[in-house]
Amino acid sequence: MADATLRERLGAITAARRARAGEPAGPGRADRSVAPPERGSSERVGVEAFLSGGEWRSESAGGAGCGAVFVHECLRSEVERRRAHWGRLGTPPAGETEIAALAQLGLERALFLDLETCGLNSSPVFLAGTMHWNGSDFVLRQYFARHYGEEGTLLAALGEAARGYEFLVTFNGKSYDAPFLIGRALVHGVGLTLPPRHLDLLHAARRRWRRELPDCRLQTLELHICRRRRSGDVPGEEVPGLYHDFVRSGDPWRLVPVFHHNLLDVITMAEIMRALCS
Repeated sequence: MADATLRERLGAITAARRARAGEPAGPGRADRSVAPPERGSSERVGVEAFLSGGEWRSESAGGAGCGAVFVHECLRSEVERRRAHWGRLGTPPAGETEIAALAQLGLERALFLDLETCGLNSSPVFLAGTMHWNGSDFVLRQYFARHYGEEGTLLAALGEAARGYEFLVTFNGKSYDAPFLIGRALVHGVGLTLPPRHLDLLHAARRRWRRELPDCRLQTLELHICRRRRSGDVPGEEVPGLYHDFVRSGDPWRLVPVFHHNLLDVITMAEIMRALCS
């Protein structure tokens, strides 16, 4: 499967970019085998040591959403072998008006989104993965709050990223991701406007495959419909604890697989949509 080598290629991308910038290569492996910092070392290592990226900073001088948040960005072709079908949709299934409308407008008008949160509705969102089609490749961006105080900035950054898109594409996002984001934005007083149309692939998948599969969870569809088998993933129930540990200790090496998990979820959404149009 294509994502079997994704973790190693993420590391290679990071090392290559650092080499071009004259920086040391560093570990750069997005899996559980990443070596933790040596014991006794007083140097605090951030996610920047493992994943390429930079800071997004609010343009406002103060107020809600002011601050910085880390953004990891890459092209899908940098982590998977490019496929001829990327960016193309076949014939939308009968009765799926939202998919048909998106297919008519083109994938450039859609923003794929998946969140990693600390669990309950009152807990923070710390990682938001997005993906969009730029006409030749998929661009993946992951907005990461390095501590609880950066959540407001993450929401502001995500709101800016969502501007100009007609469709928000999620998996179970109508029940979870969208209301969760709106609720957290209200807590922080951040203005957050999501794309006006929302395509929730879970509902379309249930209508299409509920009689064929034991369930329509994302990873069930990924395996049986998209023919993709995950490796090196982190169980979803472990994600909140890994983030809390990172905030307490500052050691990112156990958190990096969460970025990998989030990246796969967003990529799988595009594959599910393609399968729906097959």
